[in-house]
Amino acid sequence: MFAENIHNMARELIKTHGENPFDIAEGLGIKLILNYDFKKLYGMYTVIKRKRIIIINGNLERGMQKTVLAHELGHDRLHKNLASNRVVHDVMLYDMTARPEYEANMFAAELLIKDEEIFELMRDYGYSAEQTSARLGVSPELVTIKLLSMQQRGLEIPEL
Repeated sequence: MFAENIHNMARELIKTHGENPFDIAEGLGIKLILNYDFKKLYGMYTVIKRKRIIIINGNLERGMQKTVLAHELGHDRLHKNLASNRVVHDVMLYDMTARPEYEANMFAAELLIKDEEIFELMRDYGYSAEQTSARLGVSPELVTIKLLSMQQRGLEIPEL
């Protein structure tokens, strides 16, 4: 049921603000900052005096910035209480050991990858997860997380 809720939340944002995470952040009134001083940090999310802020590593290539932003939007939608007056920072984007990180990754996968794209590329064309990720411009880890979400929602996922 949780995967279904995340899926619906992401689809609703797309319906309201479009598919681009940068447009979604703007539409939600989240202050977005690109920081070029980050070395290892991908991004962070915080709430200070009720102002939501996402800071992204400006040195990342644009596709990775989109993925990191989608992940941080997941923290905004799911974990505002964890970020109130403190920072949720991400050094490892695909950390699956901490529940909030897993949830934010699932949100990013749902925001950036449509079910139909997975079905078309993997089932209809026989693409592997790696080929699918290259075609969609996302990481193989994000495709795997999307497949897990689809499975948890009761969809018959393509063979890997």
